[in-house]
Amino acid sequence: MAPIPKPRQPAPIPAKPAKAKNMQMTPAYLAIRTARANALGYGKPRWVEFCEVALRRGLDVYLYEAKRTFSKYITLRMGGLAFKVRFSDHKPIPAREARNDCDFFVGVTNTNVTTTGDAVRAAMKHFGV
Repeated sequence: MAPIPKPRQPAPIPAKPAKAKNMQMTPAYLAIRTARANALGYGKPRWVEFCEVALRRGLDVYLYEAKRTFSKYITLRMGGLAFKVRFSDHKPIPAREARNDCDFFVGVTNTNVTTTGDAVRAAMKHFGV
């Protein structure tokens, strides 16, 4: 009698990375974050797609992750210009939104709803690329 094969083990879930604090993004790091999301049953996060587009357009990309929420703050830089985008699953604090805490909010704000595509268009217009 042939031995019974061992059941195939699922691929291990990549370790959860520490929250980024103004970390410069690279394609390799974004691939790690995508692999983790996929291993957990999710698609590629929209903020990762946004970062990939910005990197392909020649911008420097930095990520800051909020301590207590899932919000991501992406800062784009080129030359002397900067553009800050907030990706979040909750509305921003109204006072911060009124103070223009970020140049662009992705998701539901206190006044409207915006998408990743809207953020890409606004950022590229800001940098003229």
